[in-house]
Amino acid sequence: MTEQITRRGFLAAGVVGAGLVGLGGYGTLTRQADEAFVRPPGAQSPSGLVAACDRCQRCLQACPYEIVTPVPLSQSLVAYGTPMLAFENGYCDFCMKCTEACPTGALSFGGPRERDLGVAVVVKDACVAWDWAGCTVCVDECPVEGAIELDGNDRPLVHADYCDGCGKCEKVCPSASLRAYNAGVADKGIVVVSRASEAARMTGAVDTATLEAGKTVAVARGAELAAHTKGVHPDGPDKTREAGGLR
Repeated sequence: MTEQITRRGFLAAGVVGAGLVGLGGYGTLTRQADEAFVRPPGAQSPSGLVAACDRCQRCLQACPYEIVTPVPLSQSLVAYGTPMLAFENGYCDFCMKCTEACPTGALSFGGPRERDLGVAVVVKDACVAWDWAGCTVCVDECPVEGAIELDGNDRPLVHADYCDGCGKCEKVCPSASLRAYNAGVADKGIVVVSRASEAARMTGAVDTATLEAGKTVAVARGAELAAHTKGVHPDGPDKTREAGGLR
C-alpha cells in the first residue's frame, strides 16, 4: 500500500527543511539527499534524483507491479515523496514504464545504472538455509543465471557482478512463514539494497542489526559498488538483454 502525499505534507517538509538550513543544518540535508534507498530504473544517483524529482507520482501510477512507492516522511525529510522500490507486491522486470512516465529526468535512460537497481544481501539470522538445509527458493526463482548460487553448505551466495537488484528473491523468500516469529529478525532472508549503501559493501551474509544499520547509509560519492556487468537479464515481460545492453 503506497503512502499518499498531500500538498500540506509536502509543504510541511519544505518548511522544516528550510528551518534546518537556517539553523545550520545544511550538512543534515545533504546527508539525507544522499540516503541510499533502492530506486526505480533510471535513477543515476540519490542526490540527483532528489533534486530533479517533483513528486508528481507518475512513476507510481505507471508501474504495473505496484512496487514503486514514495519515501515516507518518517524515513527522510529531504527525500520525502521521491520514488523508492518495495518488493512486497512484486518485482521489477525492467519494463521501464516508470522511466518513460517521468517528466523531469529524475528517472532517465542511459548510463550504467539505467537497469541496475541494487544488489541482494543475504540476512543470515533470517535466512532459513542458515539454520537448516533445504530452502533454495531464492536460487530457484532468480531470473538471472549466476546471480545467486549455493555455497558449500547449501546456503545462498550472491554474485554482485550478475545481480541487478530486481527484487524477485526478496519477493519470494518464504523465511517468515518457515520459522518462529522474532521481532528482532528481518522478515526476509534476502533483501535488495542500494549499491550506494554501506550494506552493499559488506562481505558475505549479514545479520539483521548490521543490515538495518547500513541499509540506507550512503558511502562516500564515488565509492558505490559498481553496477552489474555480467549475465542475461529481464528486459520487460518475456524479453531479455545482455548485461550492459541499453535502449
